[in-house]
Amino acid sequence: MSANGYQYAFEEPGKFARGWYIVRFSQELEPGELQALHFFNQELVLFRGTDGRAAVLDAYCPHLGAHLAGTGSRVEGSAIRCPFHGWQFNAEGACIDIPYARQIPRRAAAPGAVRSWPLREQSGYIAIWYDEEGGQPNWDLPAIDVWNTEDWGDWVFNRAIIKAHGREVIENVVDAGHFPSVHGGVPLQFDNIFRQYSVTQISRIESRPECDLIQPGNFPIDFSAMRDMREEHATDAWGDATYHGPNVMYYFTESRSEPMSFQSWWVNYHTPINNEEIELTSGVIVASLDERPLPAEFKDMYPRSAIAAFSQDAEIWRTKVYQPNPILCDGDGPVNKLRKWYERFYLPRQHEVWDEPETPISSIRD
Repeated sequence: MSANGYQYAFEEPGKFARGWYIVRFSQELEPGELQALHFFNQELVLFRGTDGRAAVLDAYCPHLGAHLAGTGSRVEGSAIRCPFHGWQFNAEGACIDIPYARQIPRRAAAPGAVRSWPLREQSGYIAIWYDEEGGQPNWDLPAIDVWNTEDWGDWVFNRAIIKAHGREVIENVVDAGHFPSVHGGVPLQFDNIFRQYSVTQISRIESRPECDLIQPGNFPIDFSAMRDMREEHATDAWGDATYHGPNVMYYFTESRSEPMSFQSWWVNYHTPINNEEIELTSGVIVASLDERPLPAEFKDMYPRSAIAAFSQDAEIWRTKVYQPNPILCDGDGPVNKLRKWYERFYLPRQHEVWDEPETPISSIRD
């Protein structure tokens, strides 16, 4: 029981998990471009200097409070220019120019005069670090080195805003029982491994015609027809879905069949906008597993179908509620273990320690 009477700290309204949050894909921000962002109940500004470096600052100028992404704002070199009085702030949040002043005030010239958010740009995305206590990052998101190489290309992605909490989304990684109702298949293998800053699902799912499928309303993809096509050819497929921290999930999958064999990376993330809404995004890249090139129509179709598959879960998240004391059965995954792992990112940093063994679900129950 938390100090405020909640069973878990993430049940307390207005709190957000400590960790890395993706805010944009790199392709969405050109040099010299700026964008207003709203996450964590806060106004932010994202910009990329003409030197190519991206930065995220708090949105309001410390001079007289103008919005740094408001009308008249612009990027000047490697800095952002306030539209009200022309003050310029670099990526560290230090004022580097006041066009009408002989001297920049010491407070303004110091890094952090406007709060600069810790930022990583890698693997085709831009991520910022959130910590309610103001601490610096103590772990990093791993790189996806194949991104944007000749065989793989750049992310094909979809973004939606849904009314949900991150706890609804992350529980999916341990939910063994939803596949026959949502994704049209049964788990032949379903293992979870917990580490200090990551939790992994390794699964093999077999499609079966008697299983149900959720059909997302916003995607013109017939999942039943796709399943029928797969049944024409024996397919061996597996996937590794890993949450790196509480919000960013990488999914790597391989699929082998007579017509084609392919591999794919997905980046699925949820970034909180406010207490009730999240920005839910899925990006996909795909490449051949052997010397046979993938057909152009497949390379076009697969990312869209993969994104739609992620949206099958989103259809549930949009309308479900959080059950603080769920009634679980022996076929469920380790939901309570996941909640304990997830809670650490809402507690003071000294509670991040995770010293339980990396034991698969086949050997552990709640």
